[in-house]
Amino acid sequence: MNLEELLMMESSCDRDEIVDLRALEYVSSYDDHLMCAICHCPFIRPVRLECDHVFCQKCLNSAITTFAAGRDDFTCPTCRTPTRDIYLNVPRLLINMCDDVRVRCPFSSEGCKEIVPRGHVQAHVDKYCGYRLMDCPDTFCDKKTRKKYLSPDGKCMHDLHQCTRCEEEIMEQDYEEHVKELCPSLRTTCPDCQTTVLRKELRDHIETCPEAIHACAASKYGCPVKVKRADLATHEQICPLIAMGPYFEAQNARLDSLELTIRHLQQRNEIFEDGLANIRSTLLDASHALPGHNTETRSGSSGQSGSPGSPRLSGTQAHADNSGATSSSAATTTYLLALHESLREEVGQLSHAITDLDARASMAIMNECLRIKEDMAHTNAAVSSIRMQVQWLMNPRLHQGQRAIGVRGNNGSNGNNETRTGQLGYSTPGPSNAPSSGLLRPRRPSDSGREGTKL
Repeated sequence: MNLEELLMMESSCDRDEIVDLRALEYVSSYDDHLMCAICHCPFIRPVRLECDHVFCQKCLNSAITTFAAGRDDFTCPTCRTPTRDIYLNVPRLLINMCDDVRVRCPFSSEGCKEIVPRGHVQAHVDKYCGYRLMDCPDTFCDKKTRKKYLSPDGKCMHDLHQCTRCEEEIMEQDYEEHVKELCPSLRTTCPDCQTTVLRKELRDHIETCPEAIHACAASKYGCPVKVKRADLATHEQICPLIAMGPYFEAQNARLDSLELTIRHLQQRNEIFEDGLANIRSTLLDASHALPGHNTETRSGSSGQSGSPGSPRLSGTQAHADNSGATSSSAATTTYLLALHESLREEVGQLSHAITDLDARASMAIMNECLRIKEDMAHTNAAVSSIRMQVQWLMNPRLHQGQRAIGVRGNNGSNGNNETRTGQLGYSTPGPSNAPSSGLLRPRRPSDSGREGTKL
């Protein structure tokens, strides 16, 4: 089958699938080889390419339609092998393994608790699930209802009925459950004090009922006593585990810290074990290399000696070679262990040095911050003093401007008086334009001194 036929088969597939198998909640685990590389779900109607990679039919159709280079140059989404033909003959075992994965009913959020194999979930929804939404059997009602609420008589289950006790309007499909269990006007009996109360008030009554049985507050420490709420305070006063509660809490905190320490030590131990394993493997490789060298040495020495006493000499030499190999391997082990210890010491020294440098850097930063704060305080004080000096220098000029305004006002009034006097015919002796000594004050020497003051 080529790519065009696969697309035509998918477009002509008119199967009404209510269940989206990719949106199901998978309960049981499955092998990674059963997972589609595109949708990462167990295969749904799998198909096979020429390179033997398997994909879901719908996923492969989406990959073909979105392939940018064109359908003639389509490549496998996994290995990028060019492919033109698609095969539907996938092993039946693969399909059965995918269909045997257990999933929850798609209406589990509505209350269905069924867990079925994925291959049977469609039949479960079509025939057995009571939480599937169905059209109302009444032709004049356009609402939907759960399958379990459908009336065998074919009447509408959305008609409202008024409860005779609480006068609340309830739909037909919920009326029976409301009357038997949910109606707040129903009366019930307290299981502890046998008092008859309203169902809606039962929970509040149980929380305050003096006859309710409660466990001791030290039950988490092992106290098995369960008494009435009225006697609970008396028991807690004499319970020894209540007094020992703070000690138990401290011990639990200590145990938690010890467990954390043990976990860290286990991690370090694993690191050390890995290092020792690497050292052992290195030593083993060296020991395997040494016997080969010794064998070549022994063969060379035996070829050179042709006397009758050569076997005994070769045995003595072999023993000496073995002892030499053992001593060399022991020396190598000692050297590697010493090197390991020296490296550990160097790492410890480096860690201490880094800690010391960190402390010194923190102290230097703190001192620099203090110095900068002091400089800022001095700068603020200098700015404040300059502001005060500028204000002090500006005050005389402000006073002088106010006096000048006052003098102009007085001159204007004197001119008016002289005009009136001339009109009346009076004359005064002396110069007429001489200013009055009381109008202008002589300038004080301090004023000129202030103007010449510099910062």
